[in-house]
Amino acid sequence: MQNNQGGVIMFFSLILENAAGDKIDMTATANQYMTSQIEGLSPPPGTISTSSYAGMDGSYLNNAFIEKRNVVIHFEMRGVGVEARRHQLYKVVKPSRYVKVYYKTAGIDVFTEGYVETCEVSNFEQLVTGQISILCPDIYWYSTESVMAYYSQITGAFTFPFPTESNPEPFVLGKYNTQNIMEIINDGDEIGFTLQIEALEDARSPTLYNADTDEYLQITGDILAGDIITVTTKTGHKTVTLDRGGVKTNIINRLVSGSTWLTLREGKNRFYLRGTGLQNLRVTIVHTNAYLGV
Repeated sequence: MQNNQGGVIMFFSLILENAAGDKIDMTATANQYMTSQIEGLSPPPGTISTSSYAGMDGSYLNNAFIEKRNVVIHFEMRGVGVEARRHQLYKVVKPSRYVKVYYKTAGIDVFTEGYVETCEVSNFEQLVTGQISILCPDIYWYSTESVMAYYSQITGAFTFPFPTESNPEPFVLGKYNTQNIMEIINDGDEIGFTLQIEALEDARSPTLYNADTDEYLQITGDILAGDIITVTTKTGHKTVTLDRGGVKTNIINRLVSGSTWLTLREGKNRFYLRGTGLQNLRVTIVHTNAYLGV
């Protein structure tokens, strides 16, 4: 669909999906939904708290943070069957319920997740108009494709990339690496990632270092053959989980003091491994580009 913003014609698609997997295309045809405006594509506003010095000029910073994202979709319904389409919309977009928003242009393909605040459609007008407001606690738009980097000293160790919650079928941009250095490009804003460590034989205390900052993340203790450790470093979702024989356990207590919840900075990121029995491990870093604004 095309939208005229500031005199510039912009082609985009907009799809909403609820928790049950039901979808509605807000940019189907001129006889379906005509989205005239989308608010919430830009970075959310920041909140800055300051306090004044007693008897002095200026002030000092208390804290600063970014507010939740509010996506507001303005649209029209045209053609025949307006009432049926209104009820179809209500089936997918329900107040207080989860919804996933897919937004795509020629240059970007992203999604965000939130909860429907309002879904309002006019009833007694010749031109039926509507507005959907979605509140997104997570402030980012995420790419629909994931980027991966691999490490293994075992020939043919990787057979198929494992999925992530946000992207069940990641698009692989990484490759094997047996030189103990993993490189991964972050084309979005700084964000956390998912680290998976799989042991084919016993190993001990694997440590992932950022080659440029010397920050590290270390998991102490023994790792037994068949163990899979998954570390998520994303803000709000930080976890360290051990999968041993199909039983998952929280092992955040095995994170060594001094460890950093490593992130991917904008551009090229380089990591290397240390530990005992590295030749018995295969390691994957999975990253999804995140954008404050699109």
